[in-house]
Parts: sequence; C-alpha cells; structure tokens
Amino acid sequence: MIVDFSNVLSSTASVQVQAHWQPIADATYNLHQPTQEQFDRFKTRLPESVDMRWEQALELFNPKPAYPLKNYSTTDFQVFLPPSTANVGDIWELDPKGILPFLCQFHPGATTEITIFSRRTHRSEGSKACLRAISPNYAEIVFRIHAQFVLDASGVRLLPAQFAGRLVLDRKEGVVVAFSLALPSRNSNVDVNAFRAADMAFIPRMELSTLSSRTSTHKIVWKTAITEEEACKKLATAFYKFAEIEWTPIEDTVKLAKETNRPIHALVLFGALDDESC
Repeated sequence: MIVDFSNVLSSTASVQVQAHWQPIADATYNLHQPTQEQFDRFKTRLPESVDMRWEQALELFNPKPAYPLKNYSTTDFQVFLPPSTANVGDIWELDPKGILPFLCQFHPGATTEITIFSRRTHRSEGSKACLRAISPNYAEIVFRIHAQFVLDASGVRLLPAQFAGRLVLDRKEGVVVAFSLALPSRNSNVDVNAFRAADMAFIPRMELSTLSSRTSTHKIVWKTAITEEEACKKLATAFYKFAEIEWTPIEDTVKLAKETNRPIHALVLFGALDDESC
C-alpha cells in the first residue's frame, strides 16, 4: 500500500511538546563533575581551552531544557515525512535544517555537525526515517537522529549515541497524534568531550514528547506494518553496512569452532558499535 505524504499535514493547529533532560547519573571517569583539584590541573595544562570557573564547569553538565514546553506548528513535523510517496519499510533521509528546531528545545548549541576528538568536524551519517505502519486513517513513522550539543564557547560537548523517535499521524484530519524523540535507555548513551578528554556517561532521560492525545495509538488497527524491531534494524543497516551481519551467540560460536576446527577472531568493544557513542 503506497501512501502519498506530500500534503498530509494540512492542519494549522499547534502541537505542544514537552522536554525532559535529567543530569548525568553515571560516567566512567566522572569528567562531568571534576573535583576542584582536577579542574585546577586542567586549567593549568590547558589555559586557552578552560576559560571558566570550577562552579561553571559543574553547571555545564547539569543543564535543563531550553524550553520545557514549546508549541510547534503541525507543518513543522513535515520534516519527518517522505518527500512524496512511500510504502511500509521504505527509508528516507531527513533534512538537518528541519530537525534542528526540535533539538534546540533541549539546548541552543544543538548541531548535526559532529566534532571528532581530534577537533575535525564532519557531518554525521545524518537522520533517517522509516514508514513502519499504515491504516486507512493513520500512519506511523520511526526515525533515528545523530547530533551533538556544544555546551559553551570553549567546545565542551555532549555527543548522544542517537535519538530514536516515533511520529503517528492522523492522515484523514492532517494532524499529529503522537510524537517522541529520546536517548536510548542503556547504561552508556552519551559521550562527554571536555578539557581535551572524553568520557562515556549515562543520562537516564533526555526526551521530547507530545502531551496526551485524544486518540490512543494502542487502539489503531494497522492494515500493513512491520515490527518496531524490524524498523530499527532497517534504520541501523541504512547507517552501518556491518549491521547486516547476523551475530552468533558466543556459546554457539565456540561449539561451531570446535566442530569445524576453525579459530575464533574476537573483538572486545568498550561501548556500543552501531551508534555515535564510544
């Protein structure tokens, strides 16, 4: 079932989106909360990069959303839709310029240009979306965004692993039914880059979401759909070719190696492999 999305969001109604941003709860090296002694060492070694007081440095990593509640026009969500027609399972790229206003609800330093530790800047693999489900009246789109937040002029940055999102539309009325955009809820989901050092950290909640809707998405009967797992897999493979690899549990791998008399080539990862975190 192919759907034309070119004029779906025709309503002029506003959409209220709330933002949640909890402070860092855990980190490998606690770079986000250096002691006074540690900070003084940073400042002595890097006076040109650490132009702030210790108290200011601590505040940087405990931000609150720039706009806890913000009104968007229904047409602002057009950025998440395909440029024309799409079928369930199709993937398309999202325009970074249209994505930034949503990310700036968290912080005005949001950008889709990611700075590597070596200070080289490159565009990330971008932002992509997938049509997960459709019915005669509704459509559900899931998406994945890569971005970073520059917290101050000295270059202190937070690099989220990714933002995963969901948009449900009422195609008949031309309105947004539900919207969410959030960090993955795993124990390391953001990199901290500061004072020419890097750290892996955990933010329990960093999320944008619409307020409760009149329509319960759980009651929608989809005519054509793929599972959320299938949609996420499609997005992952759109970003990373290696995501197509079918991984084998270590127990099965050891058994197979013995049966075929072949060695095991093992890689140990410090963090996740298939996103923008370490």
